[in-house]
Amino acid sequence: MIEFKNKLTYIENKNQNTEFKPHFHQTYSFALITNGECEVMFNSKKITYKKNDFRIINPYEVHYVTKGIWEYKSIVLDTDTVNEITYEIANKKNLIFENKINSKELNGYFIKMYNNQEESIYFFFEKLLIYSRQTIHLPEKKLQSSLEYINSRFTDKIILEDLAALENLSKYHFLRLFKNQTGLTPHQYIIIKRLNYAIELMKKEKNLSIVATLAGFSDQSHFIKEFKKVFGFTPKH
Repeated sequence: MIEFKNKLTYIENKNQNTEFKPHFHQTYSFALITNGECEVMFNSKKITYKKNDFRIINPYEVHYVTKGIWEYKSIVLDTDTVNEITYEIANKKNLIFENKINSKELNGYFIKMYNNQEESIYFFFEKLLIYSRQTIHLPEKKLQSSLEYINSRFTDKIILEDLAALENLSKYHFLRLFKNQTGLTPHQYIIIKRLNYAIELMKKEKNLSIVATLAGFSDQSHFIKEFKKVFGFTPKH
């Protein structure tokens, strides 16, 4: 039996035409739209969500919100925990789920899970498995040297010229190839890596100034600004 304590992150929020920048999560994000309507872009695919629609964002899936006034309840789970659950239920791992689901039964299990009814987690994923499409494939790593460099040093100052040199490319060709492969510019990718790391840090460290420094931001103000730009709400102390 999996121990779920401290593995689920709960979010409840309301957004009113908040600007979101393209970003990705290294986790699974499950959300029930409880009121309103919004539009989300997944690469070139636009999905409209309305009240009682269920929204899923898979790991490393670049997305952003274009417009809307909506409220939602969300649960964030890391990939290892989801893999443990789906493997225990169906001997499957690294699944990609549909981005939009209409299911009263799934919504019911989600609300129970949101209200800390641990048993409902298994029933939720048992139902969710019906909506799995394929396995997760991380971004193709033709730019392996620069991506490895960023992933190991994203909290440090990283210079574009150095990244391009690692791939033996001009800055222009490196930028084009990086954007084509990841869906983000190198700067955007680094910021998202820092923000995802900051979310993990905040589970243990409540001082946002310390979190900002450890995650590689110049100061707390810069961290909060980037966080709200991407996620639509400010980080909590």
